[in-house]
Amino acid sequence: MVPITANRQVQCKRTIGGIKRVFLAPYKKVQRSEITYDGVSLLEFPETFFYTFDLVQGPAFLQQQNENEGGKSFDVSLSLTFNKITAFDNLQFQKLLKKDYFLIILDSNGDYFLLGFRNGLTAESLKVSTTQYTIDFKGMEEEFAPFVNDIMGTDIITVEGLNYIFQDGKDFIFQNDINFIFQ
Repeated sequence: MVPITANRQVQCKRTIGGIKRVFLAPYKKVQRSEITYDGVSLLEFPETFFYTFDLVQGPAFLQQQNENEGGKSFDVSLSLTFNKITAFDNLQFQKLLKKDYFLIILDSNGDYFLLGFRNGLTAESLKVSTTQYTIDFKGMEEEFAPFVNDIMGTDIITVEGLNYIFQDGKDFIFQNDINFIFQ
């Protein structure tokens, strides 16, 4: 039997669901010694630059716990839809496929969550129509996605502006705040 550790009172009913914004960074293996995690929130994380993606419609987000003989895990999936396809955008999104990423979501309540912080999320598929494109990310994690509110802006730095995606896998941000993503 699980002991009860706290009371829970009726909360305010005015919370708003949904995701306002998504931030994306290439996944890199992070050693456990490089992070401080209290089981709910990340308190320290290696400095990482995340690129901002504004969305047309709310993404389809699912985080589901599984238990089997190997223990528990969380299946995570996120589907992002963007409008106004250009040939350049299509080419850039094609380059995202089959690679692993960290994703941060900002929900409508102002909370930030880091998806894929142990194993990354893989950009599985890209669906293109005449007016929009949808990219699906999937992965499996050991823990529920942690809050990262306390380290936004210090360890986790968001970058907005013009992005160029090349092919050698390095990230650079120049003095004029124009960022280039080299892949």
